[in-house]
Amino acid sequence: MNIQRTIVNTFASARRWIACLGLLSALGLPTAALAHSNEYLATIKGDHGGLLRMAEMYHFELVVKDGEAQVWVTDHGDTPQSTQGASASLRFIAGTQAMTVKLNPAGANELVGKDSRIRLVAGTRILLTVTMKGQKPLQIRYLLGDMKADHAGKH
Repeated sequence: MNIQRTIVNTFASARRWIACLGLLSALGLPTAALAHSNEYLATIKGDHGGLLRMAEMYHFELVVKDGEAQVWVTDHGDTPQSTQGASASLRFIAGTQAMTVKLNPAGANELVGKDSRIRLVAGTRILLTVTMKGQKPLQIRYLLGDMKADHAGKH
């Protein structure tokens, strides 16, 4: 009888621990999901002061200056990801005007495009298309003037 009581107590204790772990996991999940959503990334600046977005396993930080666009690529842990062998372009759409700029690998984890037509105009939509070496193409959307990040902390 003592063995049966011991077994029952062990199972009851295990169920309580599993229930506690389930509750703790459920409470932590929204925070984890928010930490890696584009909605969250839109509220903060990247390490270079740019707009952050993500796609698959990558974070993409975009900085646009007159005549130049730069993109830095990291993973979700902020580890730089090599852009060697990557191909990329930015499509700028402002009203009825549109243009595409090719980006070239530069540095360890950077893509750079230069074109005198690149201008900082609020409301410009930008579509980044990136194919990392050996990967399928990814598309990332930005909006210039999506400056919630101007008043927030760094990533």
